[in-house]
Amino acid sequence: MKQFKKISRLAFATVACSMALLFTAPNFTIPVSAAASTGTETVSPQADVKRWVYEEREDGWWKRLYNTTRGVWEGDWIYVGPSNS
Repeated sequence: MKQFKKISRLAFATVACSMALLFTAPNFTIPVSAAASTGTETVSPQADVKRWVYEEREDGWWKRLYNTTRGVWEGDWIYVGPSNS
């Protein structure tokens, strides 16, 4: 029984110290003026915008990658599959 009281006192003291440290820790915040955008910055894309272009030919469907940012084709035509019609 004495050992149980000793362990429970130690546990209570540990929890009390932990709670005291938790509530006394400094709280850092960023001022609103530093976090908000002023509207003077410009956004520039970091990656090119690309899209697949599909074409139906006599032998089936083909696709090719087109870079819309630079206006150039990337790669060769790739056969996709037969046409349904």
